[in-house]
Amino acid sequence: MFRLPLFWATILVATNFLCADTSVLPGVVLEIRGKASKSIDYRLERRVAIRVDENEPPSAFVDAGPFASVWHGVLLLDKRERINFSFEGFGKASLHLGGEKILEAEGDDLSTVESERLRLNGGEHPFELRYSSADSGLARFRLFWKGRDFARESIAPKSLAHFSTGKPAQFLKKSSLLRQGRFLFASHGCVRCHLPDEPFNKKTAMPEALAMGPSLVGVGSRLSKGWMEKWILDPQSMRHNARMPKMVNSRTEASHLVAFLSSLKNENAGKSIVSGDSKSGGVLFADLGCISCHTLTENGNIDENGRISLVGVGRKYRPGSLAAFLIEPDKHYPWIRMPDFHLSKGEAANIAAFLQDLESPTLNVTISTGDAGKGKLLASSLGCVACHELPCENKLISTSLQKLSALSGEGCLSESSKGPRFPFSKEERSAISIFLKERGGGSLERNSPPEFANRQFEELRCVACHERDGQESFWGAFSNEVSSFKPRRDNSLGLASNPVPAHSTNRTPPDLSFAGEKLTENWLAAFLAGKVAEKPRPWVKARMPSFSIRAKYLASGLSGSCGVFPEMQDEPRLQDEKHLELVGGKIVSTLCITCHGVGDQKPTAVFEGQGVNLSLARSRMRREHYMRWMMNPYRITPNTIMPKFADEEGRTGLIDLFEGDARRQFGSVWYYLHGLSN
Repeated sequence: MFRLPLFWATILVATNFLCADTSVLPGVVLEIRGKASKSIDYRLERRVAIRVDENEPPSAFVDAGPFASVWHGVLLLDKRERINFSFEGFGKASLHLGGEKILEAEGDDLSTVESERLRLNGGEHPFELRYSSADSGLARFRLFWKGRDFARESIAPKSLAHFSTGKPAQFLKKSSLLRQGRFLFASHGCVRCHLPDEPFNKKTAMPEALAMGPSLVGVGSRLSKGWMEKWILDPQSMRHNARMPKMVNSRTEASHLVAFLSSLKNENAGKSIVSGDSKSGGVLFADLGCISCHTLTENGNIDENGRISLVGVGRKYRPGSLAAFLIEPDKHYPWIRMPDFHLSKGEAANIAAFLQDLESPTLNVTISTGDAGKGKLLASSLGCVACHELPCENKLISTSLQKLSALSGEGCLSESSKGPRFPFSKEERSAISIFLKERGGGSLERNSPPEFANRQFEELRCVACHERDGQESFWGAFSNEVSSFKPRRDNSLGLASNPVPAHSTNRTPPDLSFAGEKLTENWLAAFLAGKVAEKPRPWVKARMPSFSIRAKYLASGLSGSCGVFPEMQDEPRLQDEKHLELVGGKIVSTLCITCHGVGDQKPTAVFEGQGVNLSLARSRMRREHYMRWMMNPYRITPNTIMPKFADEEGRTGLIDLFEGDARRQFGSVWYYLHGLSN
């Protein structure tokens, strides 16, 4: 069975409720209408926020330029609240709650007005938020609220939903099919053969549509002949979610291709092979959370959870090549889904030794004798070079992208295809056909960063290690499968200066619910690209991998979907900045230093768990999130070990500093951190 990516499975589950009784589902429906092109789109969003930068389209299915939008949603309240609503950004916006307009603003600064305090009962409150961009097409908007027991904040995804019935839900279902077809078409390399009449603009096109498959130059020094033959014969028999189609019609053709590929050698391969320790590799495999994306059993339940079996992977690679792959996974395939954990040679050798001990009888195949010359001709005629770097010509002639809409259901989309045979389900074939017929592939020329971030969150299985919006990570669910590889649990912080037990919340990767509005875009891009030398949480044995080619797009999409500025904004100069820094330094040296390091200075008395070094805080965190966190960390992370220092009146126990005013005190710490970061 071919398993849908989690994102599309979630969309389809949601739309299946359309025939059921009215209910609410996570997320809000965003309707976008282009003012010039009259194009319309609907998509599911986690927040009521948007940012559209210069030359960006507001949606993959709407041209760049001025647009109008409507968020159709339901506000979820756990209890009776008294709430004020407000905006941020520019353009024109109005909020309608229960059919009544409660707030409206227009201009370059939408934050100048606030609604009256509304008394709302606990439960569901339908709303519409209408927003129009600037005439240039630029847009930035965020919806805020504040209550009696919480300060002004953006509305968290857990408090937003939409009705499963009604016109917005119906339009969302159709748009979701178009998006599914678009992603399948791009991610399976269809556009590599079905070329557009004019090449895509690499700066503005859908990134996945520009992606090439793995380079096969030197592959004969990396992969074993037996594995290549079995893979070429039937990729899906070896990996349930393989995107490589079945291309050959016989073992003879496969053997010719293997002979050609095996002749492509790299003279330097295998010259620096390092012996590894299997036991140490098992421990590292467990510590890095590899079990969240991989299983160590033959097939098993991989179709249910999307993990890839590693049984027999040792027989895939030639000596030394598996360790080399683990050191630099994206060397031959920049768009690979396997992340780079920045392993040392020794670590890679240890994991390779561990994986090579996983024997697989299914790979005991008899290799046929092939002809390399015939294989090269076959690679040219089959069009292998369209997706893979190879030393041969592409002699495959395919229908252009613009003409595919007239061939709906034919060719590669036919279950009886005489060319590439993709493992698409009936529903997936239908989604691709609808996409080509109704959109003609034009949307592949548009990149919407927030949509890219949403797709790649599922594509890269970020939920394997991180929680988001209350969805539990896979790590905890599968960690018992590798518990035998790990020594007795070590709960220490891993730092000799603070050998104290670490709270469970301090040992796991951070929750990503607020990542886009928490972290500065430049820092996040560098972090995702593996260019940040300092590890924010060095006591956590897990390590954040890098996704180099996706980093910039991901960072832009995550912050853009929250409607925040792409760069840190200049703060107004204050006359008493020196005094603020002095007060901030006093607070840090007497209070924060207990659990947080400050540069080279270690924390003095860690209790449940250490905090991020404060010298890193200013460069990575946005001030708005910092202040929200300091005022009430439990509002963001209910199970955090960070204490709440401010009371309900916004005062702390440090009454000798700014008369206990928490905001002024925390603001002074921010100024002090600015000096540290510089």
